[in-house]
Amino acid sequence: MPNNKKLREEILKEHHNPADIGYPEQYRMLKLLKRTYWWPGLKEDIKKYIQECLKCQQNKVQHQRRVGKLHPLEIPKRPWQEISIDMIGPLPSSNRMDAILVIVD
Repeated sequence: MPNNKKLREEILKEHHNPADIGYPEQYRMLKLLKRTYWWPGLKEDIKKYIQECLKCQQNKVQHQRRVGKLHPLEIPKRPWQEISIDMIGPLPSSNRMDAILVIVD
């Protein structure tokens, strides 16, 4: 395979986007491509291409264990008896800010 970035991207697109294949994940796409093509860094190129594919990222299956049930805090008898703090971020920047601090009394 010639060292032509545009040609490689076109080959990746042809093997990833057609309707009959349905956006294959990395391993399946690697198997499909290896039938007819090979170049140094093929596996990394496939990984990068899939990471940049918007539809793949939107439809990605999460492989995480389910979280347990929440255990709410008891109702405190006076202010500042029970405090919880949570930092949320990084978020998209807004007025040079990219996080939210939540404090619950």
